Amino acid sequence: MSENTPRKIVCTACGRTARYRPELAGKQVKCKCGHIISVPKHPAEAHGAGDLSEPLRPEPLAAEGASDELYEIREEPKPTKPRGVAAPVAAQSPATSDSPLPRAPAPGMYQTSSRPKIPDSGQEKSGLLRLVMVVGILAAMIVGAVVGIKKFGGPRHAAGPQLGEDADIEEKIHDEYSKDVRAWFQEDHSRILGPWSETQALGQADRWQHQGAKRVLAFGARLSMIVVIELPDDPAGRKQIFDWQADWHSRHMQKVWTDVGQKYLMIRLGV
Repeated sequence: MSENTPRKIVCTACGRTARYRPELAGKQVKCKCGHIISVPKHPAEAHGAGDLSEPLRPEPLAAEGASDELYEIREEPKPTKPRGVAAPVAAQSPATSDSPLPRAPAPGMYQTSSRPKIPDSGQEKSGLLRLVMVVGILAAMIVGAVVGIKKFGGPRHAAGPQLGEDADIEEKIHDEYSKDVRAWFQEDHSRILGPWSETQALGQADRWQHQGAKRVLAFGARLSMIVVIELPDDPAGRKQIFDWQADWHSRHMQKVWTDVGQKYLMIRLGV
């Protein structure tokens, strides 16, 4: 120990002393009483340094049981690593590493499984609704086309003025099932023409044709309550047919038609 080195460290709180050691220079020590003492780095700054020629002051008595070693060295805390965290590994450059470089996996090396897609009930209902709407629109278009063709498909009546019931009769011939009375019965002998049997109906049709009628038409699939006569051009034949119609319609409370030059005459057979 040099001349300027203090020989003891004194606690300013309790008066305890301890031997000075060079390794304590610049550190903090803790007295047994709990007081922290800063040990100067330069021995000349230490407590009690000064002129060594002066006599040392008497030291205060330490507490009973105190020893010469009154201090604990208080080191500056060192940073500690958190537990459970691995120290980072320094990356090695490819040029200095001896291990082979990782290789990319070959295509198809790993099998992947795809979960089946569950159809969305809302989308399924929406798709079904759209399909129903499309079908309905197509059906409406087809029906409209059929009605349009029947209604506006071209002229149905002969050119010139329509006399009597010619317009209605021509539309009925065009729209409904109609056939010559003989062919109509040949298709199905169980058919009925008004109040007449097949024999009676064919006999009356023969009389009209004998008077000059060009055609005698029956309507419907089973029962026909009307018969249409395409009138002859001969005035005498036309008069005989109109006279018969007047008598029949009068007896059965139907409208009586007169000859105005019309093409057809409809006989109502309802009784």
